[in-house]
Amino acid sequence: MAIHRKSSRGRLVLAIVLIAASLVSAFIFSSLANQKTSMIVSTNFLLPGHQIIESDLTRIQVSLGEVADNYVSDNSQIVGSFTKVRIEAHELISKSSLSSQSDAISLSSVPLSIRSADAPDGLIPGASVDIYWVQDDTNADMQLIPELVVVGAHVLAITKSGSNFGSEVGLTVAISSEDVLLLLGATSQGRVVLVSSHG
Repeated sequence: MAIHRKSSRGRLVLAIVLIAASLVSAFIFSSLANQKTSMIVSTNFLLPGHQIIESDLTRIQVSLGEVADNYVSDNSQIVGSFTKVRIEAHELISKSSLSSQSDAISLSSVPLSIRSADAPDGLIPGASVDIYWVQDDTNADMQLIPELVVVGAHVLAITKSGSNFGSEVGLTVAISSEDVLLLLGATSQGRVVLVSSHG
């Protein structure tokens, strides 16, 4: 009888030890999985060719695990460098999206004044749009097909907007310097329509 009691007590102690060990190991694995790293994100959208300054950056705590090495974790690493691609606001900054040189990326800011009906609802700075030329005179003898003038223009600022249908919206867009003359020509011989670009 004494042997049976010792055996039962031994199994109980072993069970308690195993349960405690599993709880401790689960806690350790959970702590490691949830370990956060301090990383750098952009405070605003950054266009290709933009030279990064201190105010473009802020720090957040995120869980990235093994991929953390692919992103920037220190301001001093990238201040003064240039963006190779568009970086969205509050986006982690990939090391591969930056260059120490401008790589000859040249964007120009172009002011436009368009009808409010020719811009998508909810247009805000930072939006990406395609710009189409549309024939202005609908009563002309020859009706011309609308043409795509600029792909992936970036809205930098909206300076004014009317509340009435048919009023005008003033805005500034950033486009490749090579497309400036094409866009200005389109505005002088018709009107332009902005189409939201989500790709």
